[in-house]
Amino acid sequence: MKYIGAVMLLSIGMQAQAQFGVIQDKDGYTNVREGAGISRKIADKLQDGEVVYTWEQEGEWCNINYHRKNEIEGGFVHRSRIKMVNTFEKIKVRQQTETNVVFQQDSVTVMFTTRAFVEKDHQVHHGKSEEGFSFVEKIDGKDFYGCDGGLPTREYNTFTIQIGNRAVAVPDKAIRDLYQPNPELTEVFYDRKIDRLYIIASNSDGAGGYEVLFQFDRGVYTKRAIYYGF
Repeated sequence: MKYIGAVMLLSIGMQAQAQFGVIQDKDGYTNVREGAGISRKIADKLQDGEVVYTWEQEGEWCNINYHRKNEIEGGFVHRSRIKMVNTFEKIKVRQQTETNVVFQQDSVTVMFTTRAFVEKDHQVHHGKSEEGFSFVEKIDGKDFYGCDGGLPTREYNTFTIQIGNRAVAVPDKAIRDLYQPNPELTEVFYDRKIDRLYIIASNSDGAGGYEVLFQFDRGVYTKRAIYYGF
């Protein structure tokens, strides 16, 4: 009970700081400005449907992060142009433990399990810092999320998604570099109007913490977005 209580407090704290949003603009795009105000210089444009990560508001303007060419950029967008993902239909949790979770509501079911990270099952590459300390640099030849220089202890195992009569595949590329998953800090939202499913997770903690959103359009995995929310 103490563990679950701590997880709930952590979740509340993170949700108060930042959350995922989606650009919605009848013009098909919206401007990203360098500061909070219509008079501030336009720095970029975001297309309708792009995922952003929103921080605090300054009046009517949201401070956001977004991805451009594998880099995280920042700026300000008017709050009327962003729909928060957590305002879509929330799929209810039916079963949840520290290692797995089941979400189910009407025609939507999402289940995933986690497993222990076993070093011998992976190719772990170590590097050395300027001070001579060894650290984990890559796993299976990839940069990875969830640990700050050490070995992970847990990883995603199986993912099962069913929308109506469709079985939805989650490709390995979407999850195999993501470690320290938190089933208790995972949520699922569904935009029935356009048949889009979002899975949001706050994984790991401390220096290794990260926020990930998986997006599925009409039963097909389309993208993920990863940010550092704390």
